[in-house]
Amino acid sequence: MVSPEQFRDVMARHAAGVTVVTTAGPTGYHGVTVTAFCPLSLDPPLVLVCIDRQQQSHRLLETAAGWVVNLLSRDQEFLAEQFAGRAPLADSRFSRLPHHLGPLGIPRLDGCLAWIDCRPWARYEGGDHSIFVGQVVALDLGPANDPLIYFERQYYELAW
Repeated sequence: MVSPEQFRDVMARHAAGVTVVTTAGPTGYHGVTVTAFCPLSLDPPLVLVCIDRQQQSHRLLETAAGWVVNLLSRDQEFLAEQFAGRAPLADSRFSRLPHHLGPLGIPRLDGCLAWIDCRPWARYEGGDHSIFVGQVVALDLGPANDPLIYFERQYYELAW
């Protein structure tokens, strides 16, 4: 039998890009750090993110009219920490966090490598997580930079 600790230790060896998924709702803006993100389909363009069902983010994404995947650059570790809950966030309107609204009225964090605006497409159960599939309705490239990478429970930059 595979224990949760063993599984976490092995999965920590999988290098992953770091994203923050943002959404907007009646209580304000919300974001969560996500490494379980990937493209799913080109036609139609679909992406997926996986969210722990115990997180507040899960409840908010279940009812959200849309969400944005913000692809973090190497110098945005502070955002990954904030949205992972390890550093305080100023407020639910992101008033102290540089951002702009995308076409769906959802915050896009300034300085990201790219933004992917999605409308809900489907949701599937996956153990203690849900797999949220979003149809890409808009996207943009940010400034050219290296991505923020998560490996062995630490953040890294690409070494060229």
